[in-house]
Amino acid sequence: MSTHRMAAARAVGREDAATGTVVSPHEQSTRAGLDLLDRGGNAVDAAVAAALVAGVVEPTETSLAGSGFLLVNDPQSGAWSADFGPRAPLAASATMYEIDHDAASSTVLGLAPVADAANVDGPRASGVPRTLLGLLTAHQRWGRLPRHQVCAPAVRAAYDGFPADMWFLTNTLSDLARLRRDDQARRVYLDEGGLPYGHTSWSFYGPSFGARPLVRQPLLGALLEEAARGPLSLLTEGAVARRLVETSHEAGGLLGPEDLRTAAPAIGPALTRRYRDTEVSVPPAPGGGITELQILMMWEALNPDPSTSHESGAQTRRLALALRRAFADRYHWLGDPDTVPVPMRGLLSRDYIASLARLVDAGEDVPGWRDGNPWTTYASRAVHDPWTHEPDRGARPVWHPAGAPPPSSGTTHISAADTEGRVVAVTHTAANHFGSGVVCPRTGLLFDSAMAWFNALPGAANSIAPGARPLANMGPALVTRQGRSVAAVGASGGRRIVSAVAQVIINLVDGGHSPVDALSLPRLDGSGPTVLVHEDRGGGPEALEDLGAVVVPTTGEPHQMDFARPSVAALAPDGRTSSAIHATNHAE
Repeated sequence: MSTHRMAAARAVGREDAATGTVVSPHEQSTRAGLDLLDRGGNAVDAAVAAALVAGVVEPTETSLAGSGFLLVNDPQSGAWSADFGPRAPLAASATMYEIDHDAASSTVLGLAPVADAANVDGPRASGVPRTLLGLLTAHQRWGRLPRHQVCAPAVRAAYDGFPADMWFLTNTLSDLARLRRDDQARRVYLDEGGLPYGHTSWSFYGPSFGARPLVRQPLLGALLEEAARGPLSLLTEGAVARRLVETSHEAGGLLGPEDLRTAAPAIGPALTRRYRDTEVSVPPAPGGGITELQILMMWEALNPDPSTSHESGAQTRRLALALRRAFADRYHWLGDPDTVPVPMRGLLSRDYIASLARLVDAGEDVPGWRDGNPWTTYASRAVHDPWTHEPDRGARPVWHPAGAPPPSSGTTHISAADTEGRVVAVTHTAANHFGSGVVCPRTGLLFDSAMAWFNALPGAANSIAPGARPLANMGPALVTRQGRSVAAVGASGGRRIVSAVAQVIINLVDGGHSPVDALSLPRLDGSGPTVLVHEDRGGGPEALEDLGAVVVPTTGEPHQMDFARPSVAALAPDGRTSSAIHATNHAE
């Protein structure tokens, strides 16, 4: 089996036999998790500590007032999900935004056609803050060390500061206008002249050219100290909750006391399906997981024998078409099953998957895929009918919105494993770079822009409803074999997370590759109007010419988003752990 390495997105890895492994996009997060393992913590302690630090040092990607998912596999109790995913405030409504169909939109950052981008910028863009509560609740359920010890690295990171590196500087300059509009955001991220910390440093040329200024957040540090020592009710109905509601109300946001009283994560079994000789588990909530499972099940139906799709141009084409079929379903049928009918059983029915595989095997492209942006096209157009595989066919809805917004971006992911057999995957986000651009002056928490994940137009499966959960891009996954932990996988990168995670799992399971090689194999992305193909993929692009393939060249640019930025933490049968992440990240 050929192994083409992605030179522009090469992976780096580590093996840790003594205590376990943690991998994240930022050095401070990774060090926090490894330190907790060294202190006797388990993979949950390590992953939560790393995720808390990420919420402090990665404001361009995430926030502790955002949303996310945590998965854990314990060989004694199985695969579990802690769902603290995005949720609309109860005061939200399907017609809360004025639609501007002429507005320019970004297929990466997800600026939706809403007047003044009000579902991305400002106080009415924010969903219910859930990440801090979700992480601490998961730790309380599955962690080993005291909470104050797990929170300590994040407290230090807030008080001591994180370096204003090139990624922070670039994103802050990009979001300068919106950060200047909010007094507290300006105080936290910008200097006295209203420019990003670090703009006067020459350190982007190299460490010897100067020190990077530190971005300190003492208000957030104090909040984390309070949460580390106090009851979790502080975040649901206590002092912290009241401060968040007061700030939202004063700024014109929608957050109310009841939103935070019901913000605790939903903890239950993960959604699991068989793939080859393994089980793949994802969050059961609206997110990237169900689409990842569809892709994997389709790939197995297409290939009775294991294949990573790198064997031939024909296999590359089949993978591209399988991705498109799954995304066509995603863009039309998926929403919050607590609010609208969603054919969950039908979408993952073996018979239904087999019907999609037959279309792929026949070489048929998805009808109308290149008529426009597919998330707009298929919001109102069903290509397949999974309802024929549902027990209650009478619940079949008809969705006819006038369009849909592009998906948003801005996410981080942590993977962890310990030598006792646990693996953990945590993805959390602010939904856009710097979330909504609003920082709470009472807590130091950055409000997210979760409302951008909804279709801002009524009449879609994913339209806004009071208290509803939007269809997020986050797609952490666990791979197990007869209950034994194999790997934790996840990524940042907006809607491109889904294609990346599915292919990394294929590389691990079908190819038997190490985490480094699983990440290094060149990938496709099939979520947009064109198929993105890395130039190192060999004969693949020629087989995709009629699908509008775009070859992404090898470059030395850091932080590339073309194929998302996945990471893996793996556990070998002998108990050794290993992990990998792309070297173009902030990886250690």
